[in-house]
Amino acid sequence: MTVQRVVTFDFYGTLVQWHETLEVAFREMLLRRALPVAGTAALLRDFAAEGRRLRDAPPWKPYRQVLHDSVAFALRRAGLAADAADGEALVARVSTIPPHVDVPAALAVLKTRYRLAAISNTDDDLIAGSLPGLGVELDAVVTAQQARAYKPDLRLFHHAHQVLGVTPAEVVHVAASQPLDMAVCRVLGIRAFWVNRRGEKAEERYKPFTEVATVAEAAALL
Repeated sequence: MTVQRVVTFDFYGTLVQWHETLEVAFREMLLRRALPVAGTAALLRDFAAEGRRLRDAPPWKPYRQVLHDSVAFALRRAGLAADAADGEALVARVSTIPPHVDVPAALAVLKTRYRLAAISNTDDDLIAGSLPGLGVELDAVVTAQQARAYKPDLRLFHHAHQVLGVTPAEVVHVAASQPLDMAVCRVLGIRAFWVNRRGEKAEERYKPFTEVATVAEAAALL
């Protein structure tokens, strides 16, 4: 029987407050223009869609560039002028995202039994500022910048497993995204926990995984 020695995590949305941070950032963009914040949801949808397109389209681009370009796209779609300050404001917020409230204690418990690592669609410098808030030091932080590939590209996971010196069978992956993370776990045969913080619907095409509401719940089951 293979022993699972490492727990890997998606970072944004799973460990730290990604969606909440984005909502604040885009509300501020509208407020600076003296516009109703009711337009935030549409901006976020267009930002996310363009971000996916840019990450998936070759050649590989730094995540900082993806953020800048996606912000500009979303604002233009809303009929608004975009400037570099909008992208820089978002990058500044993304560089220091607080953890979800359940995360530090859950990681502290898991750290006593497993090696812990993050696998994230980001740049090394962007993720660095949010790491101290986790309360524990991760054994590895593997980014798209290092692998020159974004999830769900298998190369990012292969690179992470190589860095950690493990096989997929020796890993548990905990993540909030079905298409970016659960899809990869299904292909690679990784035991997976889907952290459904936002009340989404579980999709059969991404199973098998164990659905939980928080990282703390996943930790209790490991």
